[in-house]
Amino acid sequence: MRNLQALNTVGYKEIFKCLEGTCTKEEAIVEIKKNTRNYAKRQMTWYRNKSQVKQINVEQDNALNQIISLIEV
Repeated sequence: MRNLQALNTVGYKEIFKCLEGTCTKEEAIVEIKKNTRNYAKRQMTWYRNKSQVKQINVEQDNALNQIISLIEV
C-alpha cells in the first residue's frame, strides 16, 4: 500500500525507508524532524501570501466574535 497518495507524506516516507533497511531508525527520526520543519515553513509561506487568510487568537476573550464577523463577511 506504499503507493497510496495518503502514505506519501512526512513520516510515512521515512518509515518505509527504515522498514526497507535503507536507513536506520535514528536516521529516519532525523529525516522526519527535518521534513516536518520544512513542511511547516512551506505552510507558513503559503499563509503569508494569502491576504484573505485571517489569524485568530483563540486565547482572546473575543475570539468567537472574531470568527462570527468573518463568517458574516
